Amino acid sequence: MDRIIINIKDHSKLSMFLDFLKLFQFIEVQLKEKSETKKRTKGYNFFNSAGMWEKRNINADQLRKLAWTRNK
Repeated sequence: MDRIIINIKDHSKLSMFLDFLKLFQFIEVQLKEKSETKKRTKGYNFFNSAGMWEKRNINADQLRKLAWTRNK
């Protein structure tokens, strides 16, 4: 079975479009709502990254300042 993903820009037209697709007997319609949350990667251990700043001459205040600096 082939699969096509269609993004609907105008939600008010969704039901009309679905009714149109249901007219074709060779098309199976499955409605999947857009997920607002990002999928989490399973198996990632945050604490394994604890040593990433080891041997670097930077403290938390300097890191925050660099992170929020914006180029104009």
